[in-house]
Amino acid sequence: MPREDTWRCPPEGWLCLGLMSGTSVDGLDVALVRVHAGRGSPLVSSPNSYEWTAQLEHTTTLAYPEALRRDLWKAMELSAVDLLRLDKRWAAWAADAVKSWLDEVNVPLAALSVAGSHGHTVHHRPEEGWTHQLGCGATLHQTWGIPVVSDLRRLDVAWGGQGAPLVPLADQVLFPEWDAVLNLGGFANVSMDAPDGRRLAWDIGPANLLLNTLVHPLPMDRDGALAAQGKVLPDLLRAWQTLDHHHERPPKSLGREWLEGEVLPILNDHEQASQSDLLATAVAYIAWSVVKDMPEGARVLVTGGGVWNPTLMATLERQGEAKKLAWHVPKRELVEGKEAMVFAWLGLLRWLGIDNALSSVTGAERDSSGGALWGQGAL
Repeated sequence: MPREDTWRCPPEGWLCLGLMSGTSVDGLDVALVRVHAGRGSPLVSSPNSYEWTAQLEHTTTLAYPEALRRDLWKAMELSAVDLLRLDKRWAAWAADAVKSWLDEVNVPLAALSVAGSHGHTVHHRPEEGWTHQLGCGATLHQTWGIPVVSDLRRLDVAWGGQGAPLVPLADQVLFPEWDAVLNLGGFANVSMDAPDGRRLAWDIGPANLLLNTLVHPLPMDRDGALAAQGKVLPDLLRAWQTLDHHHERPPKSLGREWLEGEVLPILNDHEQASQSDLLATAVAYIAWSVVKDMPEGARVLVTGGGVWNPTLMATLERQGEAKKLAWHVPKRELVEGKEAMVFAWLGLLRWLGIDNALSSVTGAERDSSGGALWGQGAL
């Protein structure tokens, strides 16, 4: 049964901090978000009980020190002890780096209501009933002295869900004007409303994580320049397109385990191919998987680092013409800061005791308000 709420939105709203570290390990996205909640139902049942507005006031991407970035990339291979050490180390670095950034934008920690920290996903095994995002929330709370919500995925997994994606709840509530919302991060994911009004979402397939792997040791194929020089390899493209994930129904989510276990081994049959041809094929594959999952005639809001790859975006435009898809890229601040913005809001929901994970998206037995809360709750 829903319970009666006892909180009220302050006149100035809540100033919330959001942290997001993506699988491509290209830095820590940070956002400061001003959130207001209009009065709706007096019973706490879902975020749709209230009228929300969220304004992105500041955002940045904090570059990882090279040693930390390298260790995050290898985190899947670490022993339990070394992973715990990295968990603490990431949080200690993030706490200090974010504190310095707040000083730069002249926002005191005392002005913040709550922080929502996604952390950095290392293992994602919902089929086995567990997932792990490193980034010690206790360390963040101890350093900042404000409530911190971390580990937002594990409760949904405990309820039998995928634990991902979580962003679609915000897509539905904060960005309702779009037919679909696409994020081109380490993986591509999409959310949209079903005909009955339920929110649906899923991980489509690889995006920047695949491209960055193919261009290693370079950090990225800047502006898609190498991919633009290559030719698509039809056999490789068909092999990727036949992977089971692309033909399964949602809910479904992905982690590096899938990329390294199913996508990359196919490259063994193409060892003589040039880097440019591999990248061109990967771009065609990413675009195919995205367009395949879009509804006919959809107006699509597109965010994430893949937006800045003109070769990928041009391929999406070209492949999307047959379905009359309209791609909309917002201002740079939202492109780069949307996911951190969303985790600030999801952390606020947890702090208020409101559901922040949708069973219609994740396949869990029920909606839930997930996340470990370090510090005092709002109620």
